[in-house]
Amino acid sequence: MKQQLPTVSFSKNRVFITLFLHVVIGAMSSFAPEENVGTWMKINILLALIFGLTNYILWIIHKNDSKRYFSLHSFVMMLGVAYYMMAPAFRSLYPTLFFWILLVVTIGFLGFLLLKRDEITRALVNPQDAWFKKIVFGYCGVIFILGSTLWAYMLATQTGPFMPVAIMLFFIGIFLMMVSPAMLSTPKRVRELEQL
Repeated sequence: MKQQLPTVSFSKNRVFITLFLHVVIGAMSSFAPEENVGTWMKINILLALIFGLTNYILWIIHKNDSKRYFSLHSFVMMLGVAYYMMAPAFRSLYPTLFFWILLVVTIGFLGFLLLKRDEITRALVNPQDAWFKKIVFGYCGVIFILGSTLWAYMLATQTGPFMPVAIMLFFIGIFLMMVSPAMLSTPKRVRELEQL
């Protein structure tokens, strides 16, 4: 006999709370740097609505499996917040060569992380595992490479006072991006990885 999975009611699906979080963080990230605030406010609110719609669709599909729904909901939320954290750094670098370097490295890194989601999940459920050390060293390596790129940009140009803050926010976004693929693992897969 199959075990009955807990369901998620509409009032407890957290779609509106997450939407509010994305709108607030997106609105704040629209102000750094201070050029084109209105345009970026519209873009960020539109993205918040897209993230909210994605979470609503996930709720429709997975409302009868609360663990799966909330893990996918967390994935969307973390990627959304990661985008908002990284956006000021990207906007301040555009249209320089540093923007393109940072964009290519970030997209490539995200693709690599999505391919390695089992290893990331394993590292998070078994912190004593060697994969946890690889994740930590990988994060430090990414900070070194991308930090060097951003630092070179700061030295090569006159940056505003927001640039150090944009760099710190960028690394918070990278951290969220690194952890988020673990949310794609099913509860069954997590249990399997715990045994390894």
